[in-house]
Amino acid sequence: MKRVMVAAAFATILAGSQLILGQGLGNPFVDHSDNGETIHVLPAPASIRSPRDTQPTDAPSRHGLSVYPASYGSGNLIDHGGHEISIAHFTAVYWNASVANKTFGSKTLRTIVSDFVTNFSGAADYTVIGQYGSRDAIDPLLLFADILDTQASQKSINDAAVRSYVASLFTRGLATPDANTVFGVYFPSGMTISTQGGRSCTSFCGYHGHFSYNGIDVKYAVFPYTDCRACSMSGKTVADILTFVSSHEIREAVTDSDLNAWYDSVGYEADDKCAWHNLYQMSKGGAWVQPEYSNSGGGCIVP
Repeated sequence: MKRVMVAAAFATILAGSQLILGQGLGNPFVDHSDNGETIHVLPAPASIRSPRDTQPTDAPSRHGLSVYPASYGSGNLIDHGGHEISIAHFTAVYWNASVANKTFGSKTLRTIVSDFVTNFSGAADYTVIGQYGSRDAIDPLLLFADILDTQASQKSINDAAVRSYVASLFTRGLATPDANTVFGVYFPSGMTISTQGGRSCTSFCGYHGHFSYNGIDVKYAVFPYTDCRACSMSGKTVADILTFVSSHEIREAVTDSDLNAWYDSVGYEADDKCAWHNLYQMSKGGAWVQPEYSNSGGGCIVP
């Protein structure tokens, strides 16, 4: 079972004897993979509506910590008893050089992501999730590695093929399967990822999930190249959007890695509750990220 971050969906599942169409139970962040598993997606901003603000926003420039009301969901996160990732690793996987070597100013996307994760690790922007380490204490450091692959770009790929691709990293000796690692795959421009409920860059801008590989619970995240209107914001580069989406997926993969740990009473994960609103630049490095919902802080936290 897995969770993906998606927008408008028309997935079909069976719940007992009742056929449910769409994302189910009215949660726009829940969809279903092409194999029917539950997934959790980050919807494109135009396809969801906040009760407080219908458009994506940046946080006002202020000194010190700020707390904003959640844009989605209901109440605090609830501990459902599942595992968190204790000492988390993030491995960025670049489908090929065409995405890794995209340049933004003087830096490539590969360098930007590396700098982002390095500065994210140990910073309040990441350590805020430590409060959710109920079953597995969450370490403040996020370990990092990356892989540059040489896959040919293609027009589209479905979620089952994404999971097969991640498994191929192990069979080809490019990575070692590990339950504490989130393998984040960055796809090149023009390559579409599809689920039952929608397609990247129209319905969703990223997602995280998990699957079993030789008895190991492998976590992964999908990062489409966001050079599309649905996943864009005025004044933000593709790299800015990708670090924002990465912050969302990494923290959720750590706090709700098997989709049975931390989410609120209507199924919204921590980053879902603050998605697309009050985005800000980290104090170190300047990467764009989104707030994290904090039970202890009572809202979406901008450190």
